[in-house]
Amino acid sequence: MQNPTHERPAHVHDDDGPSGRWLNHVFIALLPVLACFLGGATQKWGEGIVFAFLGIYLLVRPPHFSLGLGINFVLLAFLIWSLIGFLPASWFFQPDWRATYLNDFGISLPATLSPQPWITLTCLGSFAAGLSWLYVVCAQQLELREARLQLRLFTAGIVLLAAVCILFWLAKTAPPFWHNERNFGPFPNRNQTGNLFGLSAIMILACGQDDLRKGRKRWILWVVAFALIITAIILNFSRAGIGILVAGSALWLGIFSLRQRSPSRIALVFSFLLLLLTALLLFGGQTLERFHLRNLANAGISNDFRWRIFSDVFELIRDSPWAGIGFGNFEDVFAIFRAASYSDRRAIHPESDWLWLWTELGWVAVVLVIVGLVFIFRKVLPLREGTNQRYRLATLIAAILFALHGLVDVSGHRVGTMLAATFLLGLSLHRPHSFKPSRSVSILFRLIGFILLVVGASWFVAARGQKLLPGSVGVTNAKQLATIDNRERNFTETVAVTTTGLKWAPLDWELYFSRAVAEAELKQTDNALTDFQRARFLEQISFELPLAEGNVWLSSQPMLAATAWREALRRAGPERAGVFSNMLSKASLRSPEVSRILGELGVSHHDLALPYLARISGAQFNRALGRILENDPDLSSFSETEKLALFTFWSDRGDAAELSRATTQHPDWLPYAWLGVAKYYASNKDFRGAYELTQRYGEPVALPRISSSASVQQLESRFRAAPDNYAIGYELYRAQVQGGRIDDALNTARHFSERGNSPAYFRYLEAQCWAEKQNSERAWNAWLAFHSAQSAAK
Repeated sequence: MQNPTHERPAHVHDDDGPSGRWLNHVFIALLPVLACFLGGATQKWGEGIVFAFLGIYLLVRPPHFSLGLGINFVLLAFLIWSLIGFLPASWFFQPDWRATYLNDFGISLPATLSPQPWITLTCLGSFAAGLSWLYVVCAQQLELREARLQLRLFTAGIVLLAAVCILFWLAKTAPPFWHNERNFGPFPNRNQTGNLFGLSAIMILACGQDDLRKGRKRWILWVVAFALIITAIILNFSRAGIGILVAGSALWLGIFSLRQRSPSRIALVFSFLLLLLTALLLFGGQTLERFHLRNLANAGISNDFRWRIFSDVFELIRDSPWAGIGFGNFEDVFAIFRAASYSDRRAIHPESDWLWLWTELGWVAVVLVIVGLVFIFRKVLPLREGTNQRYRLATLIAAILFALHGLVDVSGHRVGTMLAATFLLGLSLHRPHSFKPSRSVSILFRLIGFILLVVGASWFVAARGQKLLPGSVGVTNAKQLATIDNRERNFTETVAVTTTGLKWAPLDWELYFSRAVAEAELKQTDNALTDFQRARFLEQISFELPLAEGNVWLSSQPMLAATAWREALRRAGPERAGVFSNMLSKASLRSPEVSRILGELGVSHHDLALPYLARISGAQFNRALGRILENDPDLSSFSETEKLALFTFWSDRGDAAELSRATTQHPDWLPYAWLGVAKYYASNKDFRGAYELTQRYGEPVALPRISSSASVQQLESRFRAAPDNYAIGYELYRAQVQGGRIDDALNTARHFSERGNSPAYFRYLEAQCWAEKQNSERAWNAWLAFHSAQSAAK
């Protein structure tokens, strides 16, 4: 008699026959792979494709089983709670930031709790699709071999994706819809790519062990697949991938070895883990170094940008702890809460799935997720022999690690990784399950499928055709069209497009900025100024924003340009000098008045003084230098490097006599100003004083090493045989100096120094000889020639 767990339950639908069920398995297993391949479906056109396919599937094969009262109640409550953003804001506590938008900047927000309900509606579509996918994979009634088939197909698909990533990386290219800094993997963020490959590695272990246990040679392919995944994780340069790989492998292997209580199996598991760690240590390279294993004592979490983000996120949560701010609003609202995490990067998410959920939907949503997971995990048990326990344990471990990784990353908010993790969670359920067939569930999901098909197709068409579809797709298109219109000087159209986009996203700084540029060109100064102020408030980090605003005002409104550029300098941080130099260049061509204002800034701030002095000379330089010394007589605000650059400019462009007098009054300046003072001495025929300064403050000269102890006569013979040999020439010079033959040494040095392509140090050696002969003028001239040659070489 057959094991009943391997028989097909009587209520499994066979309407489509074997081929139909096989296609069903292929679709379920490979839809997450497709989403990951399409850049993780992080762009709306890719997300639209995935959800349209899901919609078609739901129309053709909707779930036939209900997940039970508990799970259904939690999912329905979660969906209803996500609609809270559309309730009137007056029903809830009014945070200060809403009043700031309206009272200080005249930004009119809708009456709903969500400040951008159209953006929230778009996110709601993605959320509903995710819940639908969860229901589909959990409600499948599968034979055990069918569940194994889906898991193998999924795992093979991810391995193939990893191989494609490696090939693209080796070829130094990528599909046009893959965008990431390291040019590896489909996701823009390497953490999601590492998360995906780490979860897949756990499944490879389950697949390979199953084939090995059953005597199939297919396990060899899984070994190759495991090596490919490890290679991809290392090349991806993400700590998340390695962490999930090691933790998942250790948990899965450890649990089974401990349950079987076999010393030999436990030893085998430890051997495998040691081999895995050895491979990572040998080949992990820079990826492994990111764990700071060599400096664990000083690797405090307080310095991590992620933890500083968390600190600011909790400040935002305190304003709306239980109701949240509505789906899709985190980036725009959080921009004004940056304090501890202030940096030159805009925070588009809170570095945590759980905090993101809490911020946008409140703590009630977090509780619902936890309760829902508890209900689903109860359906996983029992994990006993004959129920695909090895596979199901692997999927359960993968799902748990995914949820834990969500504490410090946002893979749950990326369609590709979300579909993959949800698929694994659904396949961890005990099968055959005891869910009851439900016709109403099928009808409901056919309706949802139709909606997803329409929404997904609309997103794809709108995104590819740049249509102004209400919601985040239309906002993205509006920003792109506004940029094109401004470039083509179609400013009236820019105002129309951005005004439409702002109806859907009233907190989008890019739309305000594009509209302000157009309004400025249309001479609508008051409107432009208001929109620029809104843009700067909504984007408080980027110095490029006020810099670009200043460029717009430069020719027509110099005072407004100067105000904007002051803000740009305030934001520029370590890039202030470069930004200021760029401003000086533009102002010199377009606005003398702004040039004068920038000049005042240049002499008032030590870090701006150098780029300003680099552009002027003569009397103007001397006046500016006088103002700098008036503001800071001791140059106490200047760093060592800045002082050296300042005195270099002073030496080359300023009053040398004044420089000499200044160093007399401030002897501590002489180590920076000695070259200019030396030139001043030389111009007054004090060559001895000039040369002495070079010997006191000049940098040590790198000279060749002497490797032999030959006599002067032997060296002279070698030199006559090879007069172009620098090493022999230098060795002969040293021997002649040591023998007191200064004239001969001088001739040897000049033999090379008079050649243009000889090493610079021969000019230095010539200067030493002239100094030894008490000819300070020629010593100075030779040293000056050495200095010029050395500077040219640098």
